[in-house]
Amino acid sequence: MSITGLAWRGGKPVDRTVNKDTVAELIADPELLVWVDLCGVDESEVNRIGEALHLDPHSLEDSLTPNERPKATRFDRYMFVTMYGASLGPADAMASRVQLTRVSAYALPMCLLTVRLDDKFNMASVVTRWREDPKLAGFGVDGLLQGLLDEAVDEQFDVLQGLDDDAETLIDQAFADRADLKALQQRTFTVRRELVDLRRVIPPMRDVVAAMMRTGSVERQWTAELLIYYEDLTDHTLRATEWLDNLRDLVSSVFETNLALNDNRMNEAMKLLAGWAAMIAVPTLVTGFFGMNVPYLGFGVATGLWIAVGLIVVPVVALFVVFRRKGWI
Repeated sequence: MSITGLAWRGGKPVDRTVNKDTVAELIADPELLVWVDLCGVDESEVNRIGEALHLDPHSLEDSLTPNERPKATRFDRYMFVTMYGASLGPADAMASRVQLTRVSAYALPMCLLTVRLDDKFNMASVVTRWREDPKLAGFGVDGLLQGLLDEAVDEQFDVLQGLDDDAETLIDQAFADRADLKALQQRTFTVRRELVDLRRVIPPMRDVVAAMMRTGSVERQWTAELLIYYEDLTDHTLRATEWLDNLRDLVSSVFETNLALNDNRMNEAMKLLAGWAAMIAVPTLVTGFFGMNVPYLGFGVATGLWIAVGLIVVPVVALFVVFRRKGWI
């Protein structure tokens, strides 16, 4: 497990190394705002730091347990937040490409502690965001947490954009000439599965941000400027949720269109078979009639042959013309 982080004093970064040996000293300094990141979780080390910070054992368990849902839980001295970053993996015809990575955050009065199970979440982008906007560190822990949440939502936006492009491709394939409907159906199912994966993590982010805006991570009043940051974040979460719902509706429409195209192809095939079967039935009927072993009109003479040929050719040509005009053949 790696332990890294940053420190600020009065909203300005200070040159202090955050590691396993210095983390306790830095957290104990009431004038320092500290971010501590635990990556590649070691349960004993997390519990050790949790005890030093007097963190609730239930929240520590949640930070170590896989597949926790996004949430924000208010404790006496801190806010515990679970969120998910997202990315698209390599293309696969059947497997979901959506890769989710969880980040758990403890927002204490002067310390933001993040716990990651792996290094898939791009924490470097979060650090860049904090450095490019010094106001976030000036706001304290709530500002740092806003930057972290905003980066997670931005990653979700990137994945939604990729799936939006996939949906447009599906539409083009559905209405292409000689479309491969089987491949289209398989890809549509895959995209729907990917959207289901995202639905587990994107809509709950609204509740996470709303909980932050109601109570804050620490017991103090927010400034109007910090509130604007969180209102902008709320707008992002709403847009992501609406985009996800629109994509689900669009992909469902593509799936239904695929079924309709399959039915249409089946109907065309049935009409074609029915048309040719009707034309084949005419010579079968005529030859069967003239094949009787009793005398009939034209029996034993050439006239009978021409009568049979005429009874075959004329109805078959007439049926062919009728079916051609109706588009059956």
